[in-house]
Amino acid sequence: MNAKSLILKDVVKTFELPTIQRDATVAAAIRMMMENNRWSLLVPRRNKTDAYGIVTKKDLITKVVAEGKDPARVKVKDVMSKPLVILTNLSLDLRWVAKAMANSEVSTIVVFDKGDFYGYVTEGCILEGMYNALRRAKLEQGVDFVSC
Repeated sequence: MNAKSLILKDVVKTFELPTIQRDATVAAAIRMMMENNRWSLLVPRRNKTDAYGIVTKKDLITKVVAEGKDPARVKVKDVMSKPLVILTNLSLDLRWVAKAMANSEVSTIVVFDKGDFYGYVTEGCILEGMYNALRRAKLEQGVDFVSC
């Protein structure tokens, strides 16, 4: 496998995102992100006809910190991104995953498989996947890597 042959399934993180309620404060979201070592939180739907939302570190930085707002007074629903950008094709070429991110101006995309939550992919996941593929390609070529 090389960097050009990566697909969504190669880079998606399959553990679930912590959830936060839409009426929680941004201060609570920051606390939850730090405690869970995650930079995105899923915001559940209100009902089956509603869309999921997401609040990311980018949302908090650009919509709260950069605007000088008080995190204890701002609600998640006021800064979250909604609806989620969702991908459902685990065989999708990584190039199209990156294009979906760029075109939607988001840093996290949620992945569903057969109608169920499968995981999520971030900009960091894409770069990590490419880095690992490049390392594997070098090893396959017989180039020595020094490792601890």
